[in-house]
Amino acid sequence: MTSDAAEPPSTSGSSSEEPEPSTGPDSLSAPHLPADADLGLQVTYTLDTSDTEPPSAGWLDEQLAQAVRLAGVTSGNLAVTLIDDPTMIQLHADHCDDPTPTDVLTFDLADREPPRPGDVVTHIDGDLVICREEAERQSSTRGHDARTELLLYAVHGLMHLLGEDDHDEHDYQRMHQREDQLLTDMGFGPVFHGQTETPGDHT
Repeated sequence: MTSDAAEPPSTSGSSSEEPEPSTGPDSLSAPHLPADADLGLQVTYTLDTSDTEPPSAGWLDEQLAQAVRLAGVTSGNLAVTLIDDPTMIQLHADHCDDPTPTDVLTFDLADREPPRPGDVVTHIDGDLVICREEAERQSSTRGHDARTELLLYAVHGLMHLLGEDDHDEHDYQRMHQREDQLLTDMGFGPVFHGQTETPGDHT
């Protein structure tokens, strides 16, 4: 799910110009992995749900950093925030006019023209906001654990930052084939393969 909003989301109600990590009692902020100092790539991770022991703690950001490198990105910043259903519903309504839960919102913060499908992108600057409860629901029907579903959502958001889209059939197939190839290269296999969604379910 991409958002055309000029500003990144704030899960704490703040109107600050840059996203701030949540610091309340129900959140866990854990910056990890200056993913590869040689590449100048930074991935940070924030949990903003009532569960402070997610199955992805210390794992999702590391996997995503690997995905970013395998995708050819050599510099930039990528912030990943896990949120609950009510927070996602509010953000989805605010930024997309759709008051329903969704899996991931992607905010491209790079100071450049948005990339297009097929463009070579080596620098990214973006926020991924992922709904953990949606991952738990979907993973229970898809034959893998919740953190693998979370990784799928994160890679989907990464694809949007790299210029991919999924609003029509051709772009949808291209984007999800690229996701599955990347996840296969990481050792997870084609995680999206076999899912029955149609174009537009992930936008």
